[in-house]
Amino acid sequence: MAGVKRHVVQVGDHRIAYSEGGQGESVLLLHGFAASGDSWNRLAATLTKKHHVIAPDLPGWGASTRIETESYGYPAQLARLEDLVQELKLERFHLMGHSMGGFLAAAYAARFPKRVITLGLLCPHGMSEPVPSDLARSVEKGDNWLVVSSVEGFNRLLSNLFVKRPYIPGPIVKYLAQIAVRNTLKSRQIFEEMQHNEPPLIQRLRQIKAPAMIVWGDHDRVLDVSSAELLKANLKQAQLVILKECGHMPLIEKTRTWIGQYLSFINSARGQQAGEANA
Repeated sequence: MAGVKRHVVQVGDHRIAYSEGGQGESVLLLHGFAASGDSWNRLAATLTKKHHVIAPDLPGWGASTRIETESYGYPAQLARLEDLVQELKLERFHLMGHSMGGFLAAAYAARFPKRVITLGLLCPHGMSEPVPSDLARSVEKGDNWLVVSSVEGFNRLLSNLFVKRPYIPGPIVKYLAQIAVRNTLKSRQIFEEMQHNEPPLIQRLRQIKAPAMIVWGDHDRVLDVSSAELLKANLKQAQLVILKECGHMPLIEKTRTWIGQYLSFINSARGQQAGEANA
């Protein structure tokens, strides 16, 4: 990742790997299911020019510890996230999450509203879908293509994540597929744990005080874009950006389209808070 260095910190029973770089207000980035902090590379290259960026491999994913007997559902991950925030001595920061990380980010902002300056939600998991996604319909039929069990399945996943799949060299695709296949059983268990959340995300949203920016691709096959308006309607302060011809990975597929809006969003939040402090 441009402008950052990799670090490792011990948090409880887990060694957590994370990328860190830049100076200024902190921006904490939480990746999605079966991903790692590396999924933020393209975005972080821009953010580190004026911000202090931290992108962890969440426990159970990437280079961080995965313990077969541990839960990586949302309650356990939320506790680990707070432990990581304490370990890194983050007091107030901008928080952004994608998909699984979006649920975590929203749940964290609801539980610790004074810590989060702004909240970025990229097609977050956890909202009901007025229109069922392609993934939801496939899972209903017993075909969960988000949990990879073969090299062919990994290629299918990549094709389903993007409208226009980015070029990845064949050997790298094969290497990543082998890691995913090795983790299939535990990943399937984590996926199941993620489907049971009390209270539901929609009930947590009313506790969020931070202004939010929601970004969603209009061709998202994992989490249907029909959830976006429902999410916006249940947040106190939210703006919504729907990206045309974009799938489930706006942090990779359409970064240049919305990064300027995001930078303006977090800058305006800073200005607004400064004005309130001086009032």
